[in-house]
This record gives sequence, structure tokens and C-alpha cells, in this order.
Amino acid sequence: MPIKITIPKLGLTMAEARILEWRKTEGERVEKGEILLVIETEKVTFEVEAQEGGVLGKILAREGDVLPVGALLGYLTGEGEAVTDMPRQAPAEGQGSEAPAVTPPGAEPSASARVEGDRPLRISPAARKMAREHGVDPSTIKGTGPGGRVVTEDVLRAVEDPRTSVEQVAAEPPAGADETLVPLSQLRTTVSRRMTESFQAPHFYMTVEADAQALADVREEQVALAERQGTARPTMTDVLVKLVAKVLEDRPALNCAYAGGWVRRFHRIHIGVATAVEGGLIVPVIRDANRKTLGEIATLRSDLIQRTRDRKVAADEISGSTFTITNVGMWGVDFSSAIINPPEAAILAVGAIKDQATVRAGKVESRPMMKLTVSIDHRVLDGSDGAAFLHDLKQYIEDPKRAGL
Repeated sequence: MPIKITIPKLGLTMAEARILEWRKTEGERVEKGEILLVIETEKVTFEVEAQEGGVLGKILAREGDVLPVGALLGYLTGEGEAVTDMPRQAPAEGQGSEAPAVTPPGAEPSASARVEGDRPLRISPAARKMAREHGVDPSTIKGTGPGGRVVTEDVLRAVEDPRTSVEQVAAEPPAGADETLVPLSQLRTTVSRRMTESFQAPHFYMTVEADAQALADVREEQVALAERQGTARPTMTDVLVKLVAKVLEDRPALNCAYAGGWVRRFHRIHIGVATAVEGGLIVPVIRDANRKTLGEIATLRSDLIQRTRDRKVAADEISGSTFTITNVGMWGVDFSSAIINPPEAAILAVGAIKDQATVRAGKVESRPMMKLTVSIDHRVLDGSDGAAFLHDLKQYIEDPKRAGL
């Protein structure tokens, strides 16, 4: 009996994926565990393995197609077993054939395949949800996504000014002779959508300056220890993950998220580490960071970031953070005010450590100083919360032993 090859669901928020490459061809023998194809989700690339051995009997999706989770991609068959011809499925972004996409049994039809009125409505699941929450009729919105698809930015524009929703620019603007148009990748599209959604929240920013000498000393001690033990060398980011987790443990009210008319207070502390990759930004997560040693954090962070940059990280390893740190200091940047990583309520931006003149005990000294800026969602937290967070973090940075380091 033919075995269906479908797009797997790699995370709670995953809705669709793009077919990047078929590693096998029709009629080719496949062993269990061999790579059939490579897909790209909004966050990672993923190699789809054969669950059983057989022959790749038929391919129903082309490279470049974007399809919903559960969509049928092809079949594995036994030797000499035939597969009844089937039409190709329509990709979610209007590429390829116009035949309707296959919907898994019991699942809701793909948002891009539904019909509104007399015309097909192409809309992403996130955009449909946002339109429903704001009471906007999605059929009145002019989509600017690929193939005229309605995306969240279109819904946000319609919410702000409904008159402009049907007067948007073309999906592919004209390019001048000295220009090149480059389509957004799935990752860049996701970053754009999430940051647009995040910036609708009322942000406020607070900055404190801390003496980083003790922090640097502790880090050097831990590096020497790691070298003797042959373990991962802790970075400054690792030390900050540990200290921030300690502050959140002391002040659990900051470990939260806005949820409509509610505040979602998290009982566990999962620290996201903003990581630059080709084409965008991904946030691998150090789970239960307050319960881990600095060595454990360094080992886990090193492995996660390497696999993140190689696009081999699992979807659940880059989701579910409750607080995020972005260390721009490694690029020599003194100061940054970051956009909150939704649905969290706060993010910490860390600046570079630089020597500067500082007055201590009435004398001017040169000290290594760093700026720390917290961005906070004012819907759930106030200035006093941000001030208390920075106060405690500054104390731990200037005396890491107070935090157990």
C-alpha cells in the first residue's frame, strides 16, 4: 500500500513550508531514514526522512511550492506497486498548478484555499486570525504578499486606515535600471511580520550603566575552568543569561506576557538568545536557565547557536522563550533599544564593554563600563518594574557572587 509523504508539523505555530529540494527522484529506491527532500519553514530548514523503505513512486509538489502543514507531497511504494495519477496541489503562494491543495483528514481547510464570496481569498492563517480579532472583513483587503496573498501587514494597515486597504502597491514593485528586487525569504518574512506585530505594543525603554570589571573577572575564571575540564568556554552572553535568570527568579512578575485582557505569568524561566543568521534573526532558547550552571548554559548555548546557524535546530528549540537577550556589544555597539520578541513582555539589549572615565570615591578612574537597556511592554509592566529589574541586574553584574557565580 502506498505510503503518503506529507509536510510535517514542526511546531505549534507552524502553518506552512516551502519545498526547497527533492533529494530523490521518481522511481528511485529509498531506504528507511534516507533524506527524501528539504523543506523551509518560517524559522528553519528541515530534512524530511523516509519513514519506511520503498520506491519514490510519485512526486506531487514542485521545488519552490509553499504548502500547508499536512499537505501531500508524494508517495512511497513497494517494488512494482503503482500509484494512481493525481493532480498536483496548488502551493500556498500561487506557484505551479491551480488545483486545490490537499487538506489532511479532519483538518480545517488551508486559509489560502478558502473562498470568500465569489472569489478565492488568499490569506495567511496569522492574517485571518488578526482580521477576525479586529473585526475586519478580509475579502475587502488588497493583499501585497506573493500572488496577492493577504498578510498581517495588510490587515494592520486596514485596521489603522480602512480606506487604504484596497489601494496597496503591487506585490512586486517595478525596479529601476540600477536596482535589483530580492524577494523576502520565509525567515525574513516571519521577522518582518513578528516585529510589526510586536511594535503595536506600547514599548518603553530604560537604561542603566554598570561597571563590568567583576563580570569580566568571573568570566575569565570560568573560561580557565572550562579549558581545564575540556568543556565549552562561557561567553559574556552566557554569564548574562545566568544573571538575568537569577533576576527573573527574584522578580517573577517580569517573567510574563500580554494575553488579551489577561497577563500570562510563566512559572519557568526560558531565556532566548537573539542570534543573527543569514537572512534574518533566530532566537534559540535556554530552557530553565535559572536551574542550570554556567557551564551547562555555555554548552547548550554553543550547540544551539551552531545548529541554528546551520539551520539544523529543531522548531521547539527556537520557540517558547519567556525573556530575550540581544547582545549587540559583540559588534562594538554602545547602546541599543530592542523591539520585544512577541509574545514576551520584555527584552534586554546589552552594549559593548568599554573603558571610560568614572568617579569612584572622589577620584577619576578608568573603568570598563557597559550599558544595559530593557524594553518593556507597558500593557503589563510599569516603570517601577523595569527600574527594579535593572537595579538588581546592575548589582549582580558588579558583584556576581551575589548571584552564585
